[in-house]
Amino acid sequence: MTQALRRPGRPPSAAASAHDAIMAAVHDLLQVQSVQELTIEAIARRAGVGKPTLYKWWGSKADIVLAMVKERVEPALDPPTDLSLEASVHFKARRLVDAFNGFFGRVMTGLIAEAQHDADLRDRIKEAYILPRRAGTVADIRKAQTDGTFPPELDPEILVDQIFGSLYFHLLTGVRPLTHAYADELVETVFSRLRHR
Repeated sequence: MTQALRRPGRPPSAAASAHDAIMAAVHDLLQVQSVQELTIEAIARRAGVGKPTLYKWWGSKADIVLAMVKERVEPALDPPTDLSLEASVHFKARRLVDAFNGFFGRVMTGLIAEAQHDADLRDRIKEAYILPRRAGTVADIRKAQTDGTFPPELDPEILVDQIFGSLYFHLLTGVRPLTHAYADELVETVFSRLRHR
C-alpha cells in the first residue's frame, strides 16, 4: 500500500498561524492609517512573514484588507426572526449606521475608493459583501409579498436602493451625518408611502 504524497510547504498549523498573524496585522495597522496608506511591506513586517507569503494567498493589498473585513469586522446586521418587514429593515439600517460610523465604515470607504480604479476589486467587494447583504433583504421583501403584507407589484431591489443606497451615499460623500434618526426617517418615509398605496 503506497503512502499518499504530501505536498511540500508549511504544515497546516503553521499556515493557519501565519494567516491569523496577517489578519491581525492588517486590523491593527488600519486602526492608525487608511487603506491608501497601508502597504504590503508594512503588513509583512507586522505579521512577521515574507511578502511572497502574502502574494501566495492574495493578489493585492486590497484583497488582504477585504479578507480581514470578512473575517474580523463585518457587522452583524441580521435582525431577530420575529420582526415585521418594516421593523427588520429599521433594525438593519440602524446597525449599518453604527458600523459605518466606526472602524468598518473607514475601511469600507477606503476599499470603495481603491475600487474606483480597479474593476476587479469592485467586483470582489460586490460579490463578497454587498450582493449577499442585498439578497437577504430582497428575500425578506419577496416573502412579505408572498404573504400578502407587501405590495406585490413593487420591485424589492428598488426598495433596497432607496434605503441602503442612501446610507452608502452619505458614507462616501459626508453630505449629512449618519445617525439613527436619519436611518429611522429614511425607512419611515419609504414605508409610509407604501402604507398609503
